[in-house]
Amino acid sequence: MIASLALAALTLAACSSDDNDYREARHFDDQTVPSVVSVSPEDNSTDVDTIENVVITYSEPVTLAPHRTIRIYTNDSTYYYAADSTVSASGNQVTINVNAQPSQYYKIEVMKPTVRDSSYNFAEDYSFSFQTKVYNMFDPTKFDITPDLVNSSATAETKALYNYLVSNFGKAVISGAAANNAGMNHDMAEYIYQASGKYPAINTYDFIQFIHSAPLNPSNWIDYTNTQEEENWHKAGGIVSFMWHWLVPKTQAQENDYTNGYTYKADETDWDAKQATRTSTWQHKHAMRDIDIIADYLLALQKKGIAVIWRPLHEAAGNIYTYDNGQPWFWWGKGGAANYKKLWRMVFNEFKAKGVNNVIWVWTSEGNDEDFYPGDDYVDIIAYDYYENDKSLYHSSAADKFEALREMTGGKKVITMAECGAMPSVKNMMKDGAVWSWCMPWYGDYTTNANYNSTEFFNSWMNSKFVITRDQVKY
Repeated sequence: MIASLALAALTLAACSSDDNDYREARHFDDQTVPSVVSVSPEDNSTDVDTIENVVITYSEPVTLAPHRTIRIYTNDSTYYYAADSTVSASGNQVTINVNAQPSQYYKIEVMKPTVRDSSYNFAEDYSFSFQTKVYNMFDPTKFDITPDLVNSSATAETKALYNYLVSNFGKAVISGAAANNAGMNHDMAEYIYQASGKYPAINTYDFIQFIHSAPLNPSNWIDYTNTQEEENWHKAGGIVSFMWHWLVPKTQAQENDYTNGYTYKADETDWDAKQATRTSTWQHKHAMRDIDIIADYLLALQKKGIAVIWRPLHEAAGNIYTYDNGQPWFWWGKGGAANYKKLWRMVFNEFKAKGVNNVIWVWTSEGNDEDFYPGDDYVDIIAYDYYENDKSLYHSSAADKFEALREMTGGKKVITMAECGAMPSVKNMMKDGAVWSWCMPWYGDYTTNANYNSTEFFNSWMNSKFVITRDQVKY
């Protein structure tokens, strides 16, 4: 009898009004759980303004469980858990403070059991993503770009192109491509067009094969005296650019060996900048002949009203300042900085004497080689060639190199990325304020291999509002 009374008392206690929530949670009839009606910003939205909060609206009034699991991913991979103090519920809405920053990807996961209704029906897992706007953080106050070209006799077309580069610097990145296998073609430009529907604005050719061309040694596969390729590019609205891997004889005895006797590599020839600039040497006589040939090629373009971005004698320092006992890669870097600058000025002055007035002089730095800088009176634009081996940095902005070049020239020169492997992403350039004047992926694998630049990357890059393509060039 006593045991029965005790059992009855326990039963009454279990049914007391203090445990109504527990009883309601034990209902097993078909009840709908809270479901997401909308989210702000919308799932998969892009170009979202920087915002403090995201808001999820449910189908009914909701509350938050004591223990919540909300993961916030940034840039596709890393994530953190939202602190309880940053999440609140009111009516049908849950508000999460994310303090979204510019140029970021966000994915938010609200995991069960975080959100419930009054009957303890828990909302299922829910996730959504969005991307915030890319804001250009370039600081123009750090620059005072020289308004005039170093050649006061520059043609009107050349001045117009330079003014175009100056006016766009810091606002947008001009797209570029390199001729395949250093030839006279648009193969890489066509590849980028197929990937993106847009042609790059700049096509860079190379005089590397001049020893196989007229007038020196005419061949049936390349002829720099025929300017049709450059003319076609120019007429289509493109910008013409030339560089020069300057081939020289390995020895004097090989001057006429155009098959195996020439190189540009420092360790394969007895040439150096000092020998090329000393008037008493055979190397000087040979160098002056080569300079005059290249000048004539450029004069042919000048007669057709075509301005050229001109980048000779690039990457002169090589590894001199990078490693102990570092060496230059190219013969023009041998002999030290003073002799290199003398060589640059020799080319500059010979061009001027021959009336080559259609080129914009671009000097390529290693970022730590100020001693090799030819001087403000001989350089219009300063460049960097960016090849990154760390895959995690493939699409970085290289902002440290950008800043190093700015400091080297005191902010007086336009800064460009004349060559690169994996290209800097538009987002990273804008976010870091490292807005290179143009970017040009090197030919071959660097353009066509997805490990460096995928077709998806090119499509996004070329169609960004911060990138200038060939159809947009106006000067």
